[in-house]
Amino acid sequence: MNMKAESVPRRHILLAPFVAGMGWLGVNAAHGAATSQKATLIAKFIDQVPADPDDDAWKKSDVLDIPLAPQAVVKPRIYKVGTRALQVRGLYDDTRIAFLIGWKDTQGDTKIGTVSAFRDAVAIEFPGNPAAGIPYFAMGEPGKAVTIYQWKADWELSRHDDVDDAFPNMAVDWYPLSGHGPGELTAVADYGKEGAEKAFHTSWWAGSPLGNPELQARTSVEKLRAEGFGTLTSLDAGQQDATGKAEWRDGAWRIVLSIPRAQEAFRFASGMTVPIAFAAWNGAGGERGGEKAVSTWYFLSLEQPISKLAFIAPVLAFLGAAAAQTWALRGAQRGGTPGPEDRT
Repeated sequence: MNMKAESVPRRHILLAPFVAGMGWLGVNAAHGAATSQKATLIAKFIDQVPADPDDDAWKKSDVLDIPLAPQAVVKPRIYKVGTRALQVRGLYDDTRIAFLIGWKDTQGDTKIGTVSAFRDAVAIEFPGNPAAGIPYFAMGEPGKAVTIYQWKADWELSRHDDVDDAFPNMAVDWYPLSGHGPGELTAVADYGKEGAEKAFHTSWWAGSPLGNPELQARTSVEKLRAEGFGTLTSLDAGQQDATGKAEWRDGAWRIVLSIPRAQEAFRFASGMTVPIAFAAWNGAGGERGGEKAVSTWYFLSLEQPISKLAFIAPVLAFLGAAAAQTWALRGAQRGGTPGPEDRT
């Protein structure tokens, strides 16, 4: 009877490493699920961040719903917005963080060929240097800059459109030093070609990214910096390091906005949590500049990748305990069969 009773603790010992390992993984999974219910977007690590909104990798990502409100702090104020909420997902790899941002919009506004047409747009914002403290969520504050990445619908989907696309029957006498003869229409990018004088495209010549077709051909996302209202500044073309890819389908936008983990003053490190805010512009509602929908600060947390050893260790411990148990049992068997006097 004692021999049978002693076998129960042995089974417990055999299963203990496996149960403990599975319990550890379960606790960490539960912690991640609980955190995602708060105002934090958990960005999971992946081998390579996706560039397409339809990539299956997004199905593995955390989701955070971001409510938006009108920007009514400074002029030009707005009291009604076309975008009330965003749905945001995040993934990161060794070098970049990608966000999938979606929202409902019955009309995709991508053309700005006339003075009354405005684009759809969306932006993310975070402190330029989190170590300096959390700045005011609306454009930062003196001494506490914010970095802003704004995706622009026209930069990606209609950058070749011009005034003649809005007015197809328009006529022109001559565009000076454009490389085209009298009566020929000239596109924006024509002034950057040989034989044309870029000075006649004044905004491009002055260095404005809004008039730079070469930059817009490279990215649909503009990187900016601000230290308070009225200080918004676009970074040089060489510092424009984001990419964007969007689609408008079935009354909704879905946009992948990808930025580098390495920023000017810090790097998004694994395990790091950083404040992040959002803004959206509805072109059909005439929203532009300060007339926009905004969020307050939420948080982006880069999930610490779990080492493969964390998954293998419980199995190795299980196999090691099983081998030790087998070796001990075989040793006991080689010692002989217990006699009647040993069973009492």
